[in-house]
Amino acid sequence: MTQQTTNETTTSGDVTAGEAARESAPGAVPEGLPGEAERARVLAVCRSNWEYRGIDDASLREMLAELSAHLEEAAAAGRSPRDVVGADVQTFAADWARARTPLHLRVLRMAALIPFVLGALLLLTHLIDWTLALPIEAPRMAFYAVILAGTVALELRRGSLGFVRWLFVGLIGVGFAQLASWLAGDDTLFHLPVWATLLLMLPGLPYAYADTRARKTAAPAAE
Repeated sequence: MTQQTTNETTTSGDVTAGEAARESAPGAVPEGLPGEAERARVLAVCRSNWEYRGIDDASLREMLAELSAHLEEAAAAGRSPRDVVGADVQTFAADWARARTPLHLRVLRMAALIPFVLGALLLLTHLIDWTLALPIEAPRMAFYAVILAGTVALELRRGSLGFVRWLFVGLIGVGFAQLASWLAGDDTLFHLPVWATLLLMLPGLPYAYADTRARKTAAPAAE
């Protein structure tokens, strides 16, 4: 009897530990309704990505309904959501958003957000250096050029950079800045006034505000 109780306790402990491991793993699916939980997670991630990209409400509901139907058909055929969206849900969502968003709207968004990102970086440098006229040298220009290129590439690919990707792009920018310093030196090319920095940010402010609201709205659904 004692041995049986011990075995049951051990088994129960193993199950509890296994459940805890599954729940703590990224993208874990709870025990009981794994298919429904995984479908719900895929839909939440796609919703967050599409809201971040500024997809209008009507199109968003239509896309979610279509995706949900595809996921249910796959489940009925014994396939997982991964078989529908692939290994990277963010990439799937970004690809679908690009296919559904007119080219001129994507170009307009990027044309507004690129100077906004640059202006935000410059404004931060104004504050760090505590100056109203920021000296611009070749290394600084190289660093910002890499940041902007990385922002465009990953924005188009995934919809957002994320902290790790920002850090990776920043490290590449530092490397290019060092190379530019070696090739062109550190002489000041011109001075950028703070009003010009704020002017750069102006076109992207509506998009940045909408993106912030979309992320706050989508965050509870993605948890």
